[in-house]
Amino acid sequence: MRGTLRKKKRRSAAMISLLALAVASACSSGPGAGKPAAEPGKNAAQETTAALAPAELTITSSSALSEEAFESNFGQYLKKKFPNFKFTYIKKATGTLITDLITAGTPVDLIFESSGNIYPGLINAGLAMDISELIKKHNIDLNRFDQGSLGVMRQLAGGGLYGLPVNDLVMVTYYNKDIFDRFGVAYPKDGITWEETIDLAKKLTRNEDGKQYLGLVVSPAHYIRLNQLSIGAMDPKTEKATLNNEKWKLLFDSVFKAQGNMPDYMKYVTDNKNKMPYKDEFLKTKTLAMFVYLSDLHTANQEVMEQMNWNMATAPVFKDMPKTGTQTYPFFWNIASNSKNKDASMEVLKYLTSDEYQLVVSKRGEMTSLKNADIRKEMGKDMKFKNINYNAVYAHTPAASSPRHKFEQIAQKPVENVIADVVTDKVDVNSALRRIDDEANKALDAEKKK
Repeated sequence: MRGTLRKKKRRSAAMISLLALAVASACSSGPGAGKPAAEPGKNAAQETTAALAPAELTITSSSALSEEAFESNFGQYLKKKFPNFKFTYIKKATGTLITDLITAGTPVDLIFESSGNIYPGLINAGLAMDISELIKKHNIDLNRFDQGSLGVMRQLAGGGLYGLPVNDLVMVTYYNKDIFDRFGVAYPKDGITWEETIDLAKKLTRNEDGKQYLGLVVSPAHYIRLNQLSIGAMDPKTEKATLNNEKWKLLFDSVFKAQGNMPDYMKYVTDNKNKMPYKDEFLKTKTLAMFVYLSDLHTANQEVMEQMNWNMATAPVFKDMPKTGTQTYPFFWNIASNSKNKDASMEVLKYLTSDEYQLVVSKRGEMTSLKNADIRKEMGKDMKFKNINYNAVYAHTPAASSPRHKFEQIAQKPVENVIADVVTDKVDVNSALRRIDDEANKALDAEKKK
């Protein structure tokens, strides 16, 4: 009897073992078949990146970002995400310019640049490469991105893509609430027009107790490049200046001439050796009420602005273009054409543009390159600032990218140089446009002869 019971128990145990094997076999036919179980505390994505073949990746940029800032913004996350990769960041300095690295035979895999520095940092160095096929190979969905940012790159890359946008910038109006409160003036709101902004500026430009307050400053170099009319300083096809026309006249009359068309403002610029007011008046002397600038002012000057009573609104709009903001100014991570680790580099781009990392970007107060509304809503959550209108960076549709050319900045320089003269009435707008058109053409001709 006992022997029979023992045999039945052995048969039952065998049946259980067979059943377990069958279940395991059935499970193995689905996704992840044959893969070891994830380690405790690791998710599937971490397991995937940990399984990648080891690679050594060298990263550089013409931005001269410090090693500490690189580690804080990128390095610490990349090392955690890719334990099998070794990352070397080379900061731009004397002897480590991109041309120096090429001459020395130093391998470079990834180059991150603002859209304004793609030419000098990537294209002119001969390291630009269309990564469209790699994007397909790695199944990256381009529909996730803000299409304005991709449009900028397609302009630069002749329809292709040299890299992907990791974060973005637009221009917004930063304002000092204390100055508005002091003079009993209502704060600017999203959707404010240039005419309404100039009216506010006139109420705030005044001398009180020996201190000169200024109503408005528009960052000239940035607005020239990112203007809402999508006009460039030159025609890429003819390589001739395009500054003496009605659109540039509208821009000068509505923005640059208008912002300083007040006696106190003119006197300030004249007394300042014809130098336009800028960041110092907003951040240091705190005598500037409104500053139209790139949307990273609060992240780049966090400690100073923690001591200020400030907020932001959308950049002023033209009344017949009420929903059009400035052009975007994205920062791209690009794969160098001579990289020997292109697939590993693409894994890095995939991660930096993932929801996971873009949430980090947004929470630290930067503008995500993605359209994801949930990520956008998290903007600034890890910063000390409270009740800031971060929606100002997303409220308007960015203007289309203006024409791009390797000589564009050469053509833009005369525009920047003439603004103070226009503001102080040393030259009228029409004469200024004729002058800078001629200066830009001469500069372009000289550059082409080099």
